Amino acid sequence: MREHPDRISIDDCRHGWLYRVYSRNLNLGVYREEERGFVGIRHKMGRRYLFTEFHWDIGPPYGTANPLEAICECSVERLDEYFRRDSGPGIDSNTELFDWVDEQGKQLGISPESC
Repeated sequence: MREHPDRISIDDCRHGWLYRVYSRNLNLGVYREEERGFVGIRHKMGRRYLFTEFHWDIGPPYGTANPLEAICECSVERLDEYFRRDSGPGIDSNTELFDWVDEQGKQLGISPESC
């Protein structure tokens, strides 16, 4: 993954907002300020699940997500509850958050998961 010239800086990202991102594993993600990353749908080996990819500005080797556009604020109730339950980069995919990101991708015509 390489730096994208149109990247929104980490200081300008807003917690709980959905972003279009250029990254290794995600095309859309909700910014999670505490982790400095984006929670989105990853597709791997036939599975779809929520996954966190970290903002480019945190640096190598983990910073791989370049946010390009703020789309909207996430309307999922208890969003921070979902984030607190997380113990790492994978968040339980059987949640309202997964469904919301998936639906936003469909409405925008953007695959919420990696290509």
